[in-house]
Amino acid sequence: MRGARPSNKPSEFADLYVASALQKDPCVTRQRGFCRTIPDRASTRLDEAGLEGYAVVAELARGGTSTVYLGRHLATGERVAIKALDAFYLGHSDMVHRLLGEYELALRACHRGLLQIRCAEQTRQGIPYLVMEYLDGESLRARIGRAPPARGALLAIAAQVAHAVAALHAGGVVHCDLKPDNLFVLDEPAQAGPWPRVKVIDYGVARLADSPPCENTVAGTPAFMAPEQWRGAPTVKSDVYALGCVLYELVTGAPLFSGAVPQLMTAHCERLPARPSLRDPAIGAELERLIVRALAKDPALRPAMAELATALDALAAAAPAEVCDGFAPRLEALG
Repeated sequence: MRGARPSNKPSEFADLYVASALQKDPCVTRQRGFCRTIPDRASTRLDEAGLEGYAVVAELARGGTSTVYLGRHLATGERVAIKALDAFYLGHSDMVHRLLGEYELALRACHRGLLQIRCAEQTRQGIPYLVMEYLDGESLRARIGRAPPARGALLAIAAQVAHAVAALHAGGVVHCDLKPDNLFVLDEPAQAGPWPRVKVIDYGVARLADSPPCENTVAGTPAFMAPEQWRGAPTVKSDVYALGCVLYELVTGAPLFSGAVPQLMTAHCERLPARPSLRDPAIGAELERLIVRALAKDPALRPAMAELATALDALAAAAPAEVCDGFAPRLEALG
């Protein structure tokens, strides 16, 4: 998946889905074709499992329930990313099916802005894993922390994300976890275009758009969750809200809401956020209206993701060319 620097740092928030899955919530989707048995004594390390056709080179990152490794295809030498469920969850069939089910969800949409998952398998020792394309770059969270870019570049990035997620929605999938950590900025030569290219990654809590609501299952990252998502009933408009939260933070430099999980739930469900122009008077009326619409408490009042993408395209196109300078140091380093 990613070529970012290896890190053992856990996610900012615990994966809210895990607690529900361990309670055997009946709403958890079980994917057909992945009903595999798990041996009592499974190897706990992927690099000890003997993957057929691949070698594990190094650990790249750890998440709430899985670890991502750098892998190499033994026949072609191609670098890949391998996402494997951590040993603690091997005995929980819901977690196994959810990881392997990411592949089936990814197959529903094809877009250059979406992470490609090549296959979903399970080792003979019982470790479920995904083989994904290897991405060279870093998360948007890391990139803006290292060198905050100008607004036009951020708008162009947000437009790319909106187009990619619109394709996901057209395939009947809700991502449910859009945030800067799951938007991956690729390192590519400058001639690739005036803006850096971005991929939407991590389908760990994605679900089918027509799945029934699950009141006891809350999945996502609290700082970016729409009111209906807190109630266990996310829709495609929940992704619009999440991208609105991302936009708000990118253009104002501050999160929409902050605090512990209970405070975040109350704020997202009940509180009106401060208008972006109060934090940055130079934001512009058109961009502010777009963000405010995306953050509407009522999903019906939010624009569709495709509409949001078109509006962001127009705003990015109107920005001066030099707004990409915030990304230039890392791009130029490629030689």
